[in-house]
Amino acid sequence: MNCIARWFFALLLYGVTGCKKDEGSVSPPTVVIEPTLQSIQSVVFNNCSTLSCHGAGKGGLTLVDGKSYSQLVNQPSVNDGEHSPKFFRVKPFSPDSSFLYIKITNPRSALQGDRMPQTNSPLSQNVIDAIKLWIAQGAKNN
Repeated sequence: MNCIARWFFALLLYGVTGCKKDEGSVSPPTVVIEPTLQSIQSVVFNNCSTLSCHGAGKGGLTLVDGKSYSQLVNQPSVNDGEHSPKFFRVKPFSPDSSFLYIKITNPRSALQGDRMPQTNSPLSQNVIDAIKLWIAQGAKNN
């Protein structure tokens, strides 16, 4: 085999083995969530309802199971900055006008506060999509 062919073969072999996925890395599992209050409560709100967050009414909001619906749907937001009182925490059929959706995606101004959750990683896109769809379908108590 000539020198050029050996280099080509070596590069090809390196390319095949060099692009191999690291066996030690594991992708995080995709969270299974439905666009229903029950599923969102279980996957998202129960993690937000600790005593240091919305279990103690931080921001005037309680996300405890059994109370979250009445605290969210058709309730005016109390801390949405310069847009107050235009936003409801959850405005059925209107995710883009729902302060909950704004807070989990990207607050539009510093007056609207930080993205939620504050202390954890951002919600995964499939969780955000489920919340958006729940709101878009009327934010039913289901």
